[in-house]
Amino acid sequence: MKTLLNLLPEENKKSVQRKLHFRFFLWQLFLVCTLEVFYLSILMSIYLILDFQLQSLRAIEQQYDAAYTEQRTLDAYQKKFKDTNVAVAMVGRIEREHLSFAGVFLLLDTLLPEGIAVDRLTTKNYTVMLSGRAAARDDILALEASLKEAACVKNVNVPISNFFSQKNIDFQIDFEMQKECLQNNTL
Repeated sequence: MKTLLNLLPEENKKSVQRKLHFRFFLWQLFLVCTLEVFYLSILMSIYLILDFQLQSLRAIEQQYDAAYTEQRTLDAYQKKFKDTNVAVAMVGRIEREHLSFAGVFLLLDTLLPEGIAVDRLTTKNYTVMLSGRAAARDDILALEASLKEAACVKNVNVPISNFFSQKNIDFQIDFEMQKECLQNNTL
């Protein structure tokens, strides 16, 4: 059997009890402060990690903005090149399909005999209709022969009515030009 005897006076008992409470309070205070320091260190490390991540995101955002600006500039240049290429292709297509009748004038300049004066020249599609005045019938025949020999001329049509008179003849001649000659201007 165990017997506890408390021989301390009552005042000392209270003093010992106060010391015991004080030590318990200090222990609790120490434990709370330790936990608080532990939590603060965790919060501080989380704050530092988040701050580091935020700085990294800002740096990435700046790099992205710089790259995006360069990409927009590149896109603008590509659009300009594309528009220019479309315009050049359109002009090229028009140039390929363009019919130049200037070569007809050069051809007629070289083929017309001296006795023939052209009053009117009209075109429809690839057909050239020529009318004028010839000094003699032989001039019309010479023009017809020259047109038939020309490389870019086909289907020369000289009406019989052109040959009724010997001199001062009003004439009309129709002939077709080859499409390739009018497009390439190679007469």
